[in-house]
Amino acid sequence: MKRKFILLALLIGLVSLSISCGGPKEVSVTLSTLGNEMKFDQEVLEVPAGSKVTLTFVNKATMEAMKHNVVVLKPKTNVKQFASEALAHGPSYVPANSNAIVAHTAMSNPGETVSVTFTMPEKKGYYPYVCTFPGHASSMKGTIRAK
Repeated sequence: MKRKFILLALLIGLVSLSISCGGPKEVSVTLSTLGNEMKFDQEVLEVPAGSKVTLTFVNKATMEAMKHNVVVLKPKTNVKQFASEALAHGPSYVPANSNAIVAHTAMSNPGETVSVTFTMPEKKGYYPYVCTFPGHASSMKGTIRAK
């Protein structure tokens, strides 16, 4: 009888623990441009691995040619090659069926704010992000550190 009581108490404790932990942690991060420069204002963002991330991107540019997006890629993706391939995909410059993409925002016009909500992979590591507007990827890039 005593063993059954202990096992029941342990089971109730585990159920309570799993209920109190809830779902994935939710985090919000904001990234923007440095005015009309082809640069993000942050080169490193940190989020918990497996978290639900809302990435808000503020395009602070004023020049018409400064359209930007943010494409988050899987670790070890060849960013230069990916950006070259993205040029073939019209005005969004995001390959529709790429396995390298974790998430991406829409292409933003100067002065526009866009956002995307996604689940960061459970695997800890470094996830590159880049703007795929033609010619921007060489200087508009950074890394999300999933920890």
